[in-house]
Amino acid sequence: MRETSPMPSLSIVIVNWNARDGLSTCLRALDAQTDPDFETIVVDNGSTDGSVEMIAADHPRVRVIQTGENLGFAEGCNRGITASTADWVFLLNNDAVADRGLVAALRARALEAGPRDGMFQARILFTQKPDHTNSTGILLFSNGKSRDRDFDKPRSQSESGDEIFCPTAGAALYRRSMLDEVRLPTGFLDRTYFMYAEDLDLGWRCRLAGWRAWYAPEAVVHHAFQGSSRRHGPNFVVLQCMKNRWRTLLKNASVGFLLRSLPTSLSDAAVLLRWNGPAILPRAARGSLEMLRLRPEVRCRTRVAPRSVEQQWSFSRKDPRIGSR
Repeated sequence: MRETSPMPSLSIVIVNWNARDGLSTCLRALDAQTDPDFETIVVDNGSTDGSVEMIAADHPRVRVIQTGENLGFAEGCNRGITASTADWVFLLNNDAVADRGLVAALRARALEAGPRDGMFQARILFTQKPDHTNSTGILLFSNGKSRDRDFDKPRSQSESGDEIFCPTAGAALYRRSMLDEVRLPTGFLDRTYFMYAEDLDLGWRCRLAGWRAWYAPEAVVHHAFQGSSRRHGPNFVVLQCMKNRWRTLLKNASVGFLLRSLPTSLSDAAVLLRWNGPAILPRAARGSLEMLRLRPEVRCRTRVAPRSVEQQWSFSRKDPRIGSR
């Protein structure tokens, strides 16, 4: 049964850190939308490159939240979501450029959403290769790993607007009431992640709470892949993904899924130890304990059995269905 609510309102939240030029391009694309009825919130994580001054001069309608320091992508999103006033929140990377019809496509999806449809994934194409796909959502594997669905496939092979496990937060639409429902003491997106896998964690929690996610291929953005994160150093992305993958499993997975993913987790731990030395062990222990403390918080919001979610949405590397995803 469809909702009969009035035209849904939309907030776009962008987190920025020292990316003035890319952010300017991102905001100009939003200025050119065919549907201009939305609010834009930029959360600036202590930029020193003139980003805030550029927004004030060129985009006076944009709301700016200045944190004064780099709190990371997850907490930046949390600050923006908290400040938003709309029924739906669209998280957009600052190095992403929206097609002119993006907002209209998102609003149409929100208007048609069923009562437990809470997440929509925009089609993300590479800026560098606009005929190839960056992501159509997140794909979860039975060994605990995940990756972008349809990564680097030709655009023509990612046309179907089917149901997905969850969206990637670089271009994702979320129902605000759903976010309020699954919010943890560490935020809508877990602020302890800093960046990477926070969207997998959020989507997993939403799935456990009985919410559904869909791919919306008509909503298109072009993304400069890892345009922001590569500034942190060559190993940063790998380290963050490994650390936060373990955190996500501890918080959300069933015991059986945790055990099946143990070889992956142990392999990740060996890499982290080799790259960081023994000094990482106390931090890893504290992080693991923190996730275990959050596990009951997740369970009290759970409507769908964890094993049911995992059986439906986790795939083996040899699963024939992967070819279409």
